Amino acid sequence: MSMRFLDTGALPGALNMAVDDVLLDAARGGGGPILRTYGWSPPAVSLGLGQRAREAVDVDRCRDLGIDIVRRPTGGRAVLHWNEITYSFHCAEGEGPAAHPLPEACRILGECLAEGLRRGGVDVELAPGGRPGARHGACFASASRWELTSGGRKLVGSAQRRTRGALLQHGSLLAGPEHLRLAELIPAPRQGDPSLEAASTHLAECAGEPLDRDRLVGCLATGFGHVLGLPVREAPLTPAERRRAEVLARETYATEGHALRATDAAPLSR
Repeated sequence: MSMRFLDTGALPGALNMAVDDVLLDAARGGGGPILRTYGWSPPAVSLGLGQRAREAVDVDRCRDLGIDIVRRPTGGRAVLHWNEITYSFHCAEGEGPAAHPLPEACRILGECLAEGLRRGGVDVELAPGGRPGARHGACFASASRWELTSGGRKLVGSAQRRTRGALLQHGSLLAGPEHLRLAELIPAPRQGDPSLEAASTHLAECAGEPLDRDRLVGCLATGFGHVLGLPVREAPLTPAERRRAEVLARETYATEGHALRATDAAPLSR
């Protein structure tokens, strides 16, 4: 067994979510484990699976600023994807981290991320705890268990879901301070909640120098392979995967009904 790795670069938010959806099916069909890295163009706010859009974010303000709104197939709180490296990991049920209960799977994948970042020269720790997740506010305002911090401040936010016989975990590795602008787009924090600036950090701040994205992406792939004990093989999206993702993005993830829905049910495509 090997781990498939692909870096798809910066894509629109709806297409990013559709590609993760398609790769989940690929993993379930025996094509995993799969690690993908990517970016976002234009910037986008992604909402957690159960969030009510207009309670979580100022939809009109996002539109005025040219920021897309998409809904993730995983839970958690709102994330502003701007200057970051996003990752997604996919594997079939019973395979690799998915052979373990949720807390242990999160710990294993946290170790994978930590190993990759340390290889890239970033000093990180796994958060030992954290508050239970809330539906409102910003993801990076607090660290959940097994998320990555640097200097006590959150650097990577992740979310996991198991569905259709497979595991998907994805998350954001902050490269610069642009995520702080989420404070302009969400309701005011509750009294006592830490500010985004106080609770989070980013690679430029940690390293004190500009990010070499390609090098760090390579370190992440190597780190995952090392912790999981798997050789890494680079394999980009196939033409069929790309076509299916484009259809899924257009017909599901890019629709206002999906992104701004008011119900709590948003299954992945079948």
